[in-house]
Amino acid sequence: MNNARKHIVEFFALMLVWMILVYGLNAITLVKRTPQVMHSFHINYGLFGILNFLLCYVYLRWVVPPFLHSNNWGRLLVTVLPIMVGSIVLKYLIADTFFRDTILYTGYRYVNREKVQLYQPFVTYFINGLWSGVIILIAAFAYCFFISWLQEDKRRALLQQQQQQAESGFLKMQLNSHFLINSLNSIYSLALVNSPEVVTAHKTLTDLLAYMVNQPSDIAYRAPIEEEVRYLQDFVALQRIRTGCNEGVIFDAPEVLPDKTVSPLLLVPFVENAFKHGVSNRPDKPVTITLIGDAQQLIFRVHNYISGQQRDKTGGIGLDNVRKRLQLIYPGKHTLEVMDQKDEYYSNLVINW
Repeated sequence: MNNARKHIVEFFALMLVWMILVYGLNAITLVKRTPQVMHSFHINYGLFGILNFLLCYVYLRWVVPPFLHSNNWGRLLVTVLPIMVGSIVLKYLIADTFFRDTILYTGYRYVNREKVQLYQPFVTYFINGLWSGVIILIAAFAYCFFISWLQEDKRRALLQQQQQQAESGFLKMQLNSHFLINSLNSIYSLALVNSPEVVTAHKTLTDLLAYMVNQPSDIAYRAPIEEEVRYLQDFVALQRIRTGCNEGVIFDAPEVLPDKTVSPLLLVPFVENAFKHGVSNRPDKPVTITLIGDAQQLIFRVHNYISGQQRDKTGGIGLDNVRKRLQLIYPGKHTLEVMDQKDEYYSNLVINW
């Protein structure tokens, strides 16, 4: 039922456009507007304009689409010729029966001093009808090619969006899994020494996981910047519990943040990387996290001193996934600077809203 309604709407919409182009534009350019001229105009461009549209609609609805799928020229000719010839014969019969003096009349001449009216013969009408029929067929092809191009372009855009969403979700899953492993290892270490902080750490981790799980997979989704900052603060609190050194981390973020949004879970890998491979239990070499935001851009900086110890066996996803995700979500709207020196590591991310 919906499909039938769609075709009905399409039919009348196309007929409206057709009549505007055929009838309306010719009406604008009409110079003489005598009753006789207007009568002829209404019949040629009004009534027969509708007949020509019906022919065009038959082409674009039942002739051209099968050809575009099969590319069978023989079948196209076998289908088009009877329709085109039949339409010419039908229009000639209508003209000859009802509008002979309006459409077929070509003038007069005197034969033996008698005035004889002349009418267009069927052969001439048929040849002219073939030319107009070819033009109508070309118009049907043009419309079908245009619709096919729009559908293909829409399909490509949809596939690209789905691919970006899948890739972004996969990269985010890798980063979240990495974070989860490290957090569980931290809580496990606290439990081994019977630290009372294990309860607080467990609650903080629960809040972090709840925030992570509640994020939509849609690549276009943006979370309020306040929620991201709160998430980072909980993340830092969990690391402070693990190290037992509050002064080992400096988190500088304004109390009042701009009313903006950011892709969720995008900033935490920089902080996680600093804790994983840096020093976070020495007040003299703290991990420094700075967040600055205004109406134009977001600036996020992380600085840490590199630990002399070897990296743990779990390895690191690193910032490669973050770079890929930034390219997917903020193409042309971000800059990322990373400086890896002998004993210091510095990252600076700028996102333009």
